[in-house]
Amino acid sequence: MEQHPSPDPGAIGPDDLMRYLDGEMTPEERRVMESALDDSTELRRDLAMYRTLKKDVQGLSFRSGPVRRSVWDDVNRSLNRPMGLAFLTAGLVIWLTYGTYLFATSTASRWEKLGTAAIAIGMLQLLASVIWDRYREWQTDPYRNVHR
Repeated sequence: MEQHPSPDPGAIGPDDLMRYLDGEMTPEERRVMESALDDSTELRRDLAMYRTLKKDVQGLSFRSGPVRRSVWDDVNRSLNRPMGLAFLTAGLVIWLTYGTYLFATSTASRWEKLGTAAIAIGMLQLLASVIWDRYREWQTDPYRNVHR
């Protein structure tokens, strides 16, 4: 039987290991690969990592399961969201009222107050316009009721 010298483990790359795993090598290439695997723990480790990676990738699914609705979805929709929105709104009103009071009664000069108020009003206008645009876009979105 003819003895082939074992290849340099550094000459075997990731593509060769994947071809070995996928069974895409000729019998001669397979013998050379197995000889290199016998001689190199580093190659065996890499092969084990690629085998695990291949198994993980094959287990992936791009299809989502059916949309399951539970009682808790209805509770969240009818109770938690409105309560959260109410608390958020109340907190913002209180915070903005108090902040406005502190701002109005502060000892800062009129120009500082005007400049700060202009910045705040400008930011709020921009935020409101973005929210309004998104809301109008959402109303006319033909895919808004499509579920995966």
